Amino acid sequence: MPEKGEPVMDLFEQAEKALEQGDGPRAMKLYRQSADGGRVAAMHALGHCHLYGIGVEKDLDAAFQWFTTAASHGCPQGMYHLGVCNEAGWGTPRNPEKAAYWFRQSADRGDEDSAYRLGRCYEEGIGVPVDMKEALTWYRSAAARGQADAAARLKVLSAKEEPATAAACDCCGCSG
Repeated sequence: MPEKGEPVMDLFEQAEKALEQGDGPRAMKLYRQSADGGRVAAMHALGHCHLYGIGVEKDLDAAFQWFTTAASHGCPQGMYHLGVCNEAGWGTPRNPEKAAYWFRQSADRGDEDSAYRLGRCYEEGIGVPVDMKEALTWYRSAAARGQADAAARLKVLSAKEEPATAAACDCCGCSG
């Protein structure tokens, strides 16, 4: 019990604390109780734990199901992970079209990692037709939100797009 005047942590916060302390099984139990109570972040956390085997045996099918549940409640991170699962074939048959769809759903809700992955989909034709204009749009969106891989990709693509600049003539400054 908390001391008098100390705030009572909800189940999700208790699960997070248990995870920080290295008690994965306790975290899983608390996440499950929190998810059963409707906490969407706990649904996503359960998917993450199953995906990486944190506090439970690694189970890609269970991870996919929890990400699906979280996404159905509007969780952008659940949508992102559905994109990852569909792209890689984790817990579901590989489906690049669904991967791009879920990255788009999440990116539209502000997730910078999804915006980067969607940019990659458009650049490489993963589940969508190759469209460099769209790829750049999503890379810019992700980079503006601090996604480092997107910023790096923009730098590489910008270097490819810039034509070689002609040196200015010494006598009059013209380029030719």
